[in-house]
Amino acid sequence: MLLSLVVHTYSLRYWLPAAVMLGTAPAYLLSWSVWRLLSTVLPSRLYHSVDDRVYSVYQSMVLFFFENYTGVEIVIYGDIPKKKENVIYLSNHQSTADWIIADMLAIRQNALGHRSANFDEKAMKKKLSSQTKMGTPVSIYL
Repeated sequence: MLLSLVVHTYSLRYWLPAAVMLGTAPAYLLSWSVWRLLSTVLPSRLYHSVDDRVYSVYQSMVLFFFENYTGVEIVIYGDIPKKKENVIYLSNHQSTADWIIADMLAIRQNALGHRSANFDEKAMKKKLSSQTKMGTPVSIYL
């Protein structure tokens, strides 16, 4: 009797993370919507800092459940830099978990949720175009 209960409980181990994730997504969306509405009269810098923090907390929870409860092993090769670096992460979309890999890398650099308001699209396109002109073996879609 006890053994069958243990086996049954083990087979339900995926339900807890799924229930938590599905239960928190609406709460996150509601809190973000309320914050977005309330912050319309506040400086945009304050909105972005709180938005980044709330997003970071939510994504950290997603990563915790993904890494600890699904049984998936993620292996990252190489050294994680000691200081924060700018990175371009390209994915070939061979898996539906591509987004979580990018989050795992970002959280290990303490950069999860930090979106820059100083992004210069023209400069980025120019840099990427220069890479293709030099013959760098990558696929770039602009």
